[in-house]
Amino acid sequence: MKWEEVILDAAETDTGVRRANNQDSFAVVRATNPEAWRKHGHVFLVADGMGAHAVGELASKMACDHIPHTYKRLAKDSPEEALIRAYRDVAQQIYTKSKANRDFEGMGTTCSALVLGPEGALIAHVGDSRIYRTRSDVIDQLTFDHSLVWELRRKSGLPLDDDANDVNARKNVITRSLGPDPEVTVDIEGPLAVKTGDVFLLCTDGLSGQVRDPELGLFCGHLPPEEATRALLQLANLRGGPDNITVIVVRVGPWVDPDASHDNQPVAAAPAAGRKFSLGGLLGSLRKPAEPPVEEEEPYRSFECPLTAEAVEKYAEFVARVEQLAHEHTWPADFTQLDKLRARWLDALSHQRLHTALRAIGEAIVLLGLAKRVFFKNRAAAASSG
Repeated sequence: MKWEEVILDAAETDTGVRRANNQDSFAVVRATNPEAWRKHGHVFLVADGMGAHAVGELASKMACDHIPHTYKRLAKDSPEEALIRAYRDVAQQIYTKSKANRDFEGMGTTCSALVLGPEGALIAHVGDSRIYRTRSDVIDQLTFDHSLVWELRRKSGLPLDDDANDVNARKNVITRSLGPDPEVTVDIEGPLAVKTGDVFLLCTDGLSGQVRDPELGLFCGHLPPEEATRALLQLANLRGGPDNITVIVVRVGPWVDPDASHDNQPVAAAPAAGRKFSLGGLLGSLRKPAEPPVEEEEPYRSFECPLTAEAVEKYAEFVARVEQLAHEHTWPADFTQLDKLRARWLDALSHQRLHTALRAIGEAIVLLGLAKRVFFKNRAAAASSG
């Protein structure tokens, strides 16, 4: 990819409905000029801390503060090695802090980082936070969950694309993180080819545990990053919000509303045979013309996520069910605005303007999610004071 490529990003984090503190952190470090971009690219990172009291929050913050800084300092030699060293440095720091103070015992954090630079997309990963890519109505999970469930499945040769038989308790057993040990193995993925229209999603398990992969791809692939980020976060809250939620959505190329104009849409990526991808032709003048293409490994999981009338209607029905609960429990929601949004998506559906309908439903999800969050926080505060 090139420096001139438009990059749109949005990021949000939330405590969720049931947690009092937020142990998630994130970082977005955009290169400010072509030279800086050639050296270290744009950096996006999410981390999910663990440990009693506030130590998880501290661990995830240390990762998000330290890793981009160390990576940028070292990236001129080898971006891959710079990421590995940055991860290992902060793992050692967290480990040392946990051993120096009993209050910090057990602190650690997951960490998933995406770098978009001249070589394409480079990923570093430890834990069960995730990085996805949506391309041509397919969402690919680009990171391997370091969880007991995934490790057992890999060892047994079982597929990773079916969560139906997972035991929830095992989903939360992390097999690798930054902090519990002085040394850590860092997964490196890529560099991966980047095409105009690609959308990357970084998230903690507060999102991926409540929203299925095809749903993630639907919202990320068919909404602007800011709207997708807000809608997905509040969708997780409406489905229980049991954990902290952090979402970063990064779109390569401009957002063009397909319902507003059918001209000048972002270039769609052609499907790759056998789910293989090629780096050939990505870099233009930055690569030698005679250099052979490099095949990439298959994604860990892939799901189709097309925008259909049936999909939009499913979320409209979901909003209607949540609205009924909101009325029954007197959530502080703006029901007048909700009626306006409903009229908008019904009109859009009648004219097959599916993106417009999904955007209106996304706004309704945000409206109801915020209302639910306020309701439960107020109820918890009243209970603690009474």
